[in-house]
Amino acid sequence: MTKPLKTQLAALGLVASLASVSVAAFDADFSAAGPAARAAIETAKTQDSVSVAATSVRPLGAESVVRDQTSVVPVDLNTKTVKCSAADYQAPMLKILVPALAELTVLNHRNTREGAPCVAAGRCMPGGAGPDDILKAGEGREKIAVRVVLKKTAELDGEVCRVTLVETVSTKVRGVPFFHERRQEVAERSPADCR
Repeated sequence: MTKPLKTQLAALGLVASLASVSVAAFDADFSAAGPAARAAIETAKTQDSVSVAATSVRPLGAESVVRDQTSVVPVDLNTKTVKCSAADYQAPMLKILVPALAELTVLNHRNTREGAPCVAAGRCMPGGAGPDDILKAGEGREKIAVRVVLKKTAELDGEVCRVTLVETVSTKVRGVPFFHERRQEVAERSPADCR
């Protein structure tokens, strides 16, 4: 990583390279973690929020994992935070507003005119998942495990190496998988940096 990108990431408070952790206790689909990460997840059941991460590097061709972190955060589930909304989409999507994402993520996961960052589960349509599927167990506050993966990609575009951050958020709420992804170009570098 060249100094300018490293400096940018440091300014955002990122640790150089973190790999995945497991949150099996929360029935989420995450990769394996050591005993310390599992113990932190167990502790999270009694706290408002906690974050765990493991250190290692996973180069993925022209992309690499910058950070892979799982955090347990509270989320309010009610008719204002669980909804079908077409904000920034072509069709209404089932989404949940998760204010804690603002602290967990580097990129902006807030859709236009929404009160907080969100995750989405797909299109709202007859026979598909909708707010009632999430709220049928009642409204209230729950703790959810949220995985945030930040990757750096480097792509050759003519005589320029374009560096982009891609951030993916995933979680499960009451058995329904939710997801959100954002990308942001952060630097143009020498073509040699893409090889």
